[in-house]
Amino acid sequence: MKKAKFQILVFVILAKFGLNGLAQQNETKIQGVIHSPDNLPAMFSTVILMNKDSVYMKGTLSREDGSFVIDNLGEGSYFIMVRNIEFQNYISALIPIRKNEIVILDRIELKTSINKLEEVVVSGKKAMIEVHADKMVFNVSSSPNAAGNNGLELLGKAPGVLIDMDNNIVLQGKSGVQIFINGRPTRLSGSDLTNFLESLRSDNIESIEIITNPSSKYEAEGTAGIINIELKKNTSLGFNGNVIAGFSQGVYSRVNSGTSLNYSGEKISLFSSMNLSDDEFQDDFTETSLQNGYLLDKQSRSANNRKTFNFSGGMDYTINDKQSLSLDGRALVNDRNNVLRSTTGIIDTENSDSSEILKSEVLDDTPSSNYIVNLNYRFAPDNSSKLSADFSLGRYTSNKSTDQPNDYIDANDGLILRSIKKQYDADTEIDLSSALVDYEKKFDKITLSTGAKYSFITTGNQLAFYNIENGSPVFDISRSNNFSYEEKVAALYLLLGIKPSERIAFNAGVRMENTASLGFLKSEIPFADSKVPRNYTDFFPNLSFSFDDLKNSVISASIGRRIARPNYQDLNPFESRMSELSTWKGNPFLKPNYITNYQISYSYKRKLVISNNYSITNDFFATIFEISDEKGSVLIPRNMQKATNYALSLSYPLQVFKWWEFSSFFVYNYETYEGSLEGTEIDLKADIYSLRVQNNLKLPANITMELTYFVVSPWIWRGTIEVNGNQGLNFGFKKDFMDRKLLVQLTGSDIFRSRSDYYYKSNYGGMDITGVRTFDNQRFGINVTYNFGNQKAKARKKGKSAIDDDLNRISE
Repeated sequence: MKKAKFQILVFVILAKFGLNGLAQQNETKIQGVIHSPDNLPAMFSTVILMNKDSVYMKGTLSREDGSFVIDNLGEGSYFIMVRNIEFQNYISALIPIRKNEIVILDRIELKTSINKLEEVVVSGKKAMIEVHADKMVFNVSSSPNAAGNNGLELLGKAPGVLIDMDNNIVLQGKSGVQIFINGRPTRLSGSDLTNFLESLRSDNIESIEIITNPSSKYEAEGTAGIINIELKKNTSLGFNGNVIAGFSQGVYSRVNSGTSLNYSGEKISLFSSMNLSDDEFQDDFTETSLQNGYLLDKQSRSANNRKTFNFSGGMDYTINDKQSLSLDGRALVNDRNNVLRSTTGIIDTENSDSSEILKSEVLDDTPSSNYIVNLNYRFAPDNSSKLSADFSLGRYTSNKSTDQPNDYIDANDGLILRSIKKQYDADTEIDLSSALVDYEKKFDKITLSTGAKYSFITTGNQLAFYNIENGSPVFDISRSNNFSYEEKVAALYLLLGIKPSERIAFNAGVRMENTASLGFLKSEIPFADSKVPRNYTDFFPNLSFSFDDLKNSVISASIGRRIARPNYQDLNPFESRMSELSTWKGNPFLKPNYITNYQISYSYKRKLVISNNYSITNDFFATIFEISDEKGSVLIPRNMQKATNYALSLSYPLQVFKWWEFSSFFVYNYETYEGSLEGTEIDLKADIYSLRVQNNLKLPANITMELTYFVVSPWIWRGTIEVNGNQGLNFGFKKDFMDRKLLVQLTGSDIFRSRSDYYYKSNYGGMDITGVRTFDNQRFGINVTYNFGNQKAKARKKGKSAIDDDLNRISE
């Protein structure tokens, strides 16, 4: 009740600010005219307004006659900065202004640029963490510790992101994150998404954008929000490229190498990158469970090897000053081999003489491939409207071959009681296609956005099961099946942005999505749930409001609704044995879950950001253990009635000294999980916090050092299992040589080995489980990059869009 009263009070205050801003017309403005050294109007120059603390407030472009106007200002003192790529930057003296005053500046005369236009080099360094009103950006290229990581490991180093023990991505305490690449959804989930992200290399990633409450323009999929991974792209005229090599050592070694080649001209740009990697992974279990009078004491050790070939490339073509076309694609080819060896003591607590030991192996060979191609067309007929169309095709394949030899041994005399050997092949094919069109029209104080999207996804899963008899495989028709699933999603959205004044902004939108799906199981064993059709239409509204005092403070509030559809693998109802005592079984009746997000944020001087978020998830996806045949267990996904998450996050960057940049990110979550799962009542509550502290230090000899500390409290895994908290320390060094052509980076992750062991426990449904899972997180490595060719930034054509490039280079 107190939380509700607090939220109502905050919204009343925000509404009062908004009404006051609307009621009072603001005539305060600064105007002037800009000329070149040749006494000609300096048209299309970027004019930036900053407050007395040099914080960006707003910007505009000069007209064809060189004039400009910046209006709707608050009372105070400001600087004016003028940028034009042909001339030197201009910064005014401090300009005091009173309410409703019009300040006319003396004519601004720009000076000739010291460098020639074709020699302009962009060498500004982006901040490692950028905080914006609608998202947070982790600039990977600015992090010395990012080198040598794959995409999944890199996400685990982004603020507010946690990778759990199933490789699920958790954002500010919530799972169900939708992963985008260059603004397009990957359409992958579960182990398929894990394989894809592990195939990416940090050397090819420019930045990671974290969007916790997306607008209606984005797909409604992803209950926790969206993480967009921006890949690097050429920005230089002429030909250039680089060569990359990296090595890291933990319990196992990992190596990678690659190259990128780029060409950019006035009309056409070509870009490509290729990477090869050979990685070893550790994933060990020590677990004790008590069920039905049996004590199971399990120890498993695994060694996983993955060889990856990663290629991406494309072309940008400028048709004219209003139209452009781009074509890009990528190919990811994996060859993964896993060896899992387990020893399980099976003790009858009532009759210890009948105890036995199970020695088992799981030998997996899993080659997979992922191919994506995208075609994009953009048309901007004038400065107030733009149209874009995008078409994508993709195909994912995985061919898994598994051998499972099992020996049951008498615990007393060590004799083999019986041997059971099995083999199965599991093949997966996923075909994806999507088409979308977006249109945006800007009026005086209103922006209208609308668009449509259609996606079609088909997936096929074939399971061929064999029993090994007398050394030969015998096909088991009762355990083999084919499962197909197809999904069609048609969407329309409408988004209205209203900015009645410089202080106030409203956004209201709604997205409609119709989903038609069909899951079909073909098997010799009849199933009542062999065919599951669904067809449902949902509406996803989104409303946001922001107030900017144009000095120090920005307050924003938003509410939105989203959806998470089940993973394709989770819908297959057939059993897949992971060992003689452990089985995975899908659930074709999994329903999508829906989440409603409420968020209030406050920003001070665009540095300190405090965000308050509350979410309710209905039909939450939980993965639970169920007892099978007294000694065994089945792992199955089910819908839990409800999960709630209250989150408070705080981020703050600080320039302590010229040589020391400090940034911190703190998240507190209060989580609840409620529901009845097969007669077992789940009622879990947890207070969870995480803290990430990153330090960037400029050392002598032009060496940059990054030191990052991370701590997380106990948390909930799979909605039913409690995991102990841990902490870790990472470092990175980087230094340029040979006039910035050679970059050397040294990295260390989990250097005290305090984030490699995860202790967990659970007690529900007649099973009492305790265990520890161990990963190869303590690693030390080196990464070398050699750049060749023209590394100078190309000059962009003057035009309305030029302001976006300039403003992006201003550090907040």
